[in-house]
Amino acid sequence: DRENRDRKIVQESVPIVDDLTFMRRVSVDLIGRIPTGVEIRNFLDWPSKDRRGKLVAKLLEHERFADRWTAFFGDLLRLRSSATGGSALTAYVHQAIDDNMPYDELCRRLISANGRVNNIPEVGFILGDDADPLAMAAVTAQTFMGIRLACAQCHDHPFDVWTRDDFYSLAAFFGKTRRIESPRTNVIYTTEVDQT
Repeated sequence: DRENRDRKIVQESVPIVDDLTFMRRVSVDLIGRIPTGVEIRNFLDWPSKDRRGKLVAKLLEHERFADRWTAFFGDLLRLRSSATGGSALTAYVHQAIDDNMPYDELCRRLISANGRVNNIPEVGFILGDDADPLAMAAVTAQTFMGIRLACAQCHDHPFDVWTRDDFYSLAAFFGKTRRIESPRTNVIYTTEVDQT
């Protein structure tokens, strides 16, 4: 069947690396550093058939895992400590990774949150672009779908299937969201308003 054929093609084209190469690569990927001498000795003491799985499980529980992946998601999600709610959002993403929150749940929370950052830190994602529906359409498409939709704001995409209608349909999702700054307290938050 197709799945077995694809697996065979991958196995034939990509040689399996030795255990120490695997350890180095997975350590850098998951916790952002190479393994120590003690960690290498412990790894080699484990039964060879269990080493890789045991190592991955251990690294997923490592104290550096959430830090490493917060930096990764910080780049992906454009987390900026200088933006309104940016520091709270960064802390929220770190906690979500530490709590093993599913990625789809994190995404839904980021694009649908409303309120004050000190109560709902996910709002920092929308406030990062001042709750501008056009900016949020472009950012959301690129960040979560890997699609450069911004050029469709002015014209149908010349090299892809995206149209102006697609862009403005996505922007409409954020159309009721407003950035509000309280004149008395200077607290910044988002809310949804009726569009009539």
